[in-house]
Formats: sequence, C-alpha cells, structure tokens
Amino acid sequence: MKGKFMIRSIRKYHKWLMAFVGVQFLFWSLTGLYMVSFDIHYIHGETLVKENEASIALSQVTYPISDLLAQYPKAESISLTTLIDRPVYLFSEPKSKPSWRLVDAKTGLILPVIDKMMAIHIAESKYSGNSEIKSIRLLSESTDVPPELSSRYIPVWKIDYDQFSSPTLYISKESGKLVTKRHDFWRLFDWMWRFHIMDYDDGENVANWFLLLVASLGILAAFAGAVLTYIRVFKPNYNEVK
Repeated sequence: MKGKFMIRSIRKYHKWLMAFVGVQFLFWSLTGLYMVSFDIHYIHGETLVKENEASIALSQVTYPISDLLAQYPKAESISLTTLIDRPVYLFSEPKSKPSWRLVDAKTGLILPVIDKMMAIHIAESKYSGNSEIKSIRLLSESTDVPPELSSRYIPVWKIDYDQFSSPTLYISKESGKLVTKRHDFWRLFDWMWRFHIMDYDDGENVANWFLLLVASLGILAAFAGAVLTYIRVFKPNYNEVK
C-alpha cells in the first residue's frame, strides 16, 4: 500500500505541475524557435545600413586637434569622424547644452545641431534600401521615447521608411550619429525575448523571481516524470494504481 500511495502522489504532482508550467513550456518553445530562425545580424538591423563608412582623407583635416583643445579645453571623448562627406571633430563637454558638439575639421567652425533636413541627408547616406521616407519626427522628451529606444539618446530624430518591416533609423540631433535602427522583425523579437525570460516590462531582468519559480517547478515536474518513466519501463510489474 505504501508503494501505491507513493506512485499515486508522484503522478498527481507531476500532472498538476505540468498543468501549471506547460503553457510556459509552450511559450519557451515557440519564442525559442522564432529567435533561432533569424540571423542575429538581420535582427540587429545591420542589413538596413551600408557597410562601409566614408573614409577620411587626412589632407582634408586642416584644423589641428591642438587648436581644438585650445579652443575647447573641457572637451572629452574627442573623435575624428565624418558628417556625410565632411570631416568633423565630435566631442562632449560636461554640463553643457548640447552635451555633444561638432566642429568642422577643415575650418574649425562649430556646426549647428542637426536639423530636419540634415537628419534626412544623414539617414539617406546610411540607409541601404531605396524606399521613401514615410515620416520624420524629433523626439526631445522622455515621454516621447518609444519602448524600442533608450531615453539616453534624446534628443533624436526618428525616421520611418515606407517599406515592408517598417524600418526606422534614429539620428542623434546633437552628434548626427546613427544611434540605432529598428524594424518589425526586431520589435517582434524583443517581445519574444520578454516572453522567453518572463520579464514583461523591459526584457532586461533575466534573473527575475517569476522565471526562477517556473523553471524550478519545471525541474520538479521533469523529475517526477522521470521517476514514473523509470518505474513503468524498468519495473513494469510494480504494484501501482492504474
């Protein structure tokens, strides 16, 4: 009778545990299948932008960095880059507005922040597709920022293209840099990731208590199922309740 009671209890716990975690097991399978079905470089939007950045001809850089440091002694994180086809110095100044500045590497003149037309030119110089721009919008407040973009990038221009998968390029208003790119397959991937790790807020907490709880219950259910399988396969004549 003790053996019968033990088998009955294991079967009951296995059934109810699987009833509780089975739906999440299905979500893990479906979301995992989606995430491994796409090339991660495509999901990251790397195919949306041209691979090669414009090279910098040092002969065009006639404003030396020593003059830049003399004019802006508080400059930090200085880099020599290009703004479309123009060589520029990009640097930050602590506690200043804007926090990032652009200086023409030929003339030493400070460049204005990126306006709408310049943002369009930058996006067009980077975009690898041939579709038309559907909309452009300046995001300057944290309340304007969609879930797919970190608020640390504002102010930023949001440029949407009229193409399948709705690609979007985000151009910094201060630096002119392409801060990130998004499309519908990435957006769906983001939600799949949230369901996969059971963090339905921002998808960043992979060690949340809900995931730990369901995973632990899943292990218990699997262990109970393994015990039942062992008894049925290796001890078929075990005195159990059918």
